[in-house]
Amino acid sequence: MKTLAKKSFYYDGYDEYLYTGIQGFVMRQNHRILSKNVPYKVNRKTLEIGGGAKPHCSLVALEGVGDYWVSDSKEVLESNVNISNMSIKKHLIEDDPDYNFFSEKGMLFSRIIASHVWEHISDPEGALLKWIGLLEEDGQLDIAIPSDPGWAWRFGQLVGRKKAMVSYRLSSEDIDLMMTREHINSCQNLIRIVKSYTKVRGNYFPFFVPITDINLFVFFRLKKSDFLN
Repeated sequence: MKTLAKKSFYYDGYDEYLYTGIQGFVMRQNHRILSKNVPYKVNRKTLEIGGGAKPHCSLVALEGVGDYWVSDSKEVLESNVNISNMSIKKHLIEDDPDYNFFSEKGMLFSRIIASHVWEHISDPEGALLKWIGLLEEDGQLDIAIPSDPGWAWRFGQLVGRKKAMVSYRLSSEDIDLMMTREHINSCQNLIRIVKSYTKVRGNYFPFFVPITDINLFVFFRLKKSDFLN
């Protein structure tokens, strides 16, 4: 019996699509909100999970940074994480998915950033608890997630579909398959995880009303004390 293989395709153009035009404006707003009202001392020792092609520190001028770690794939760390005027410490997420490197060295962080990465993780609940465990007692975890599959987010994807097809050099159907593979956790399920452990309800953009269907992003600012029973 013939075994069918998963469809494979190569796509590039992440920067070109997400950080130019309307998409670029919206994503920069996402990063601006993520660091809004963050005291400079909280940035002292920062770990960014999945910084990708555009680490947070390359889009927002952060004050008070001493150490800045970026945890990502080998390909990203080799080609994209070079920020002027800042020394980036690199952590290969694929070789150390449970962050044993940090735990064994007793390393804790004053701030952890996870912008548009939580929706990609196969065990989002476990990842959240590990991130909280890597925080200093008064540290904070800043999370941003897309409101996928909310109506506004899906409409935005349709509006930008032609640009995505040109940037990624993929058909519309392949883009749908790519997003299906990438966003394995719905916004609603991630919100439920936070609600199960804390009373933090998050902030919504652009309309601030806690309804996922009319917003594009949801933000959570969490501390260890939020998880105390």
